[in-house]
Amino acid sequence: MRRLSGQDGGFLLLDVPVQPMQTLVLAILRPGPAGPLRVEDVQRHMAARLHELPAFRGRVVPVPLGLSHPLFAEDPGFDVGRHVRHALLPEPGGDGELDGLCARLAEQRLDRSRPLWQMTLVDGLAGDRQALVLEIHHALMDGFATLATLARIFSAPGDEPQPGDAWCPDRVPGGVRLIAGALGHQARVLVRLPGLVGRTRRGAAAVKRRRSESAIKAPEPGVDTPLSRINRGFTADRRYARTGLSLEDVKRVKEAAGVTVNDVVLAVVAGALRSYLEARGELPDRPLVASVPVGMEGREAPARAEGNRFSRLTTSLATDVADPWTRLRTIAAVTREAKDCLDLAGRELLPDWLEYLPPLVGDPAVRRMQAARRKTGKAPAKLDANVVISNIRGPSEPWHFGSAVVEEMYITGPPNGGVGVTIVAWDYAGRLLLGLLSFADSIEDPGELVAGLHRSLADLVEAAEGVAPAPVEKSATLSALDTDNVADL
Repeated sequence: MRRLSGQDGGFLLLDVPVQPMQTLVLAILRPGPAGPLRVEDVQRHMAARLHELPAFRGRVVPVPLGLSHPLFAEDPGFDVGRHVRHALLPEPGGDGELDGLCARLAEQRLDRSRPLWQMTLVDGLAGDRQALVLEIHHALMDGFATLATLARIFSAPGDEPQPGDAWCPDRVPGGVRLIAGALGHQARVLVRLPGLVGRTRRGAAAVKRRRSESAIKAPEPGVDTPLSRINRGFTADRRYARTGLSLEDVKRVKEAAGVTVNDVVLAVVAGALRSYLEARGELPDRPLVASVPVGMEGREAPARAEGNRFSRLTTSLATDVADPWTRLRTIAAVTREAKDCLDLAGRELLPDWLEYLPPLVGDPAVRRMQAARRKTGKAPAKLDANVVISNIRGPSEPWHFGSAVVEEMYITGPPNGGVGVTIVAWDYAGRLLLGLLSFADSIEDPGELVAGLHRSLADLVEAAEGVAPAPVEKSATLSALDTDNVADL
């Protein structure tokens, strides 16, 4: 049994009927020699791996009165059968039908009375394929832990799970012990408050000096973010889309521009969003701002299969720049500056401050924010960012689920807090695959935005032709891409 961190608990606070907070993983399967999977096969597969998946065994135990963050306890009534479902796509079983199913699943909150994950086996896909849709509440894990978890669920061919140590359900304490534990935890947290305040002041002063000296200005969250139609969304309906881009083309642009893979991904998304908003006559004069999750563990850090520990880098998408190549170079320069500012402020500040936001304080604040948005139908007056863009390094070879080959896998996170769309890109078996999840009234036509991603990359490839490869400055990397703990940017 462990207490959720403030960052973990924050994702629980944000989880309301109009804003489910689960990460969505879509795996497209080609059945192996054993034939198509059955629900029973999926259940056995997951049950055999539970000893490696601590986040999948526990449920959230709230503290009375919201005095502290909830506990996470091994579920005494765990039943893998309650977490594995089946769905049959309507004909013709194409991408539209599968994407529609993913959108509907993303609209439904996970049941907090049991462990916060669910897996759906999908039949009826064209080409005799199957799919698995895995939903994991963001309170359970960030991108770094999700990658480790997926590597334990999906394995190499013939890599059957070995028997592991038996796990035992926790005895959930009663109300008095929960309250006593919460008060003790909050007392220990308060002891660290003066040191945190000091670190925050020193970091803020360092960032202020940097901003006054630097010719490049990184956007300030809540100050420089323009209001946009993609931030108006606030409905339970979702839009889901996915696509694959040529990783070879992305690397070609990277080498020619002397930037990072992450810079190119940001520029590709920027070009698509610019054309999408321009077509509607609603392109803001100021550049859109992206929030990029940045992990805290280095490349050599041991695998972690639960919990959230990341910060956010806020950078410009330079959507006010018409030329694609100039836009890319602008994004790269601002992102380098934003990374330096984040390091000066301290990557640990966000998760450390969230320890001081127990449900007693956070829940009413979220309720007021939700009520204000329902009343006005508008985006918050101050936005940290317009869009969340994550970039994760995946496996170099295809994964398997039993005897089935995972031909494609897409990951995306929940839109929330005024950010109307979340885009996750990762390299899977030599391809760059992108998943997109949005409020339905933020991106009403995700297909148009996906087409814009392809045009945006094509524009950059065309601009890169004939350009001699430029050297990449060491400072141009985000600490080996750190975004949600990806390895190479």
